[in-house]
Amino acid sequence: MKLINIEVRDDYILRLYLDDDSVVDFDVKAELERIPCYKPLYDQALFNTVQFKNKRVYWNDQCDFHLDQILERGHWVKTH
Repeated sequence: MKLINIEVRDDYILRLYLDDDSVVDFDVKAELERIPCYKPLYDQALFNTVQFKNKRVYWNDQCDFHLDQILERGHWVKTH
């Protein structure tokens, strides 16, 4: 499974589009509560700069998530 696109949604949600046509919503806000060093992502301007490469979603060297983490904690979106 590979990431093909990512979309910033309201309330610190990332919508990830995968190469098998799956769509996953990932609640980053819940992770911010769980991982204190990620608190800078509450800055909406920084949050909006999200990028992805291979199986990694990231903002900078300190704030990133691996696709496995996202799939484990994310919510699958029905697209049909």
